[in-house]
Amino acid sequence: MIALLKAVPFGIVLTLIVCLFMGSGGGSGGTLAIRSFDVDIAQLGIDIELYWSWYLFLGGTGLTWALLLMIGD
Repeated sequence: MIALLKAVPFGIVLTLIVCLFMGSGGGSGGTLAIRSFDVDIAQLGIDIELYWSWYLFLGGTGLTWALLLMIGD
């Protein structure tokens, strides 16, 4: 269970990096279904466009989880 909790941040980072390159290039990644969304923080005047794919997040988290289980304690 702890290995899964450790794997989640790595899945998030992997997803953000891959989606950044694929999404900003105009691709949807086919079955990855990369979508863009806006993060608007009005008080600070920040408007950011991010890209995300739930399929890539689950795959990246699962891959990292498997690697963490293999190296074990």
